Amino acid sequence: MSKQIVLLTCMLALVFPLALTGCCRVEMASLQDELNRTRAEKNDLQAKLETAMRTPKQSNVQVLGLDGSLSEFQKQIDAFVSFREELQKREDELARLRQAALAEAVIAQERMDKLGTQLQSETERVVQLQGQLKQAQTAIVDLQDKLKE
Repeated sequence: MSKQIVLLTCMLALVFPLALTGCCRVEMASLQDELNRTRAEKNDLQAKLETAMRTPKQSNVQVLGLDGSLSEFQKQIDAFVSFREELQKREDELARLRQAALAEAVIAQERMDKLGTQLQSETERVVQLQGQLKQAQTAIVDLQDKLKE
């Protein structure tokens, strides 16, 4: 019964950090895709802004189907930049969490190895005691046979 509890505890200690690591990877991939899209949009808006800056005679510029002044477009670019910075912060946080989960997984693996070693030594001890018990039982049977004779 205690062996089953030890094995169950060891399995739980390994599965939990691995599950966390998987979640972090999925979220990180999602954020990376979102960051790449945002960068592409930012680059596109900067190119359109540069085009608009080259033609200063036009007071209104058509960008993304919207009429507006350069200051409005600069505000949009600033908003995208701040959004990108926020995504970068989230990515950094996920990387930190991933490293923490990996560290926990390593600790759990080390603990499982230690418990496995202990289990092996206890199993060897049980086998040794069973051998001694069998020898004692054999000696008892021999003594009983001698007493009957």
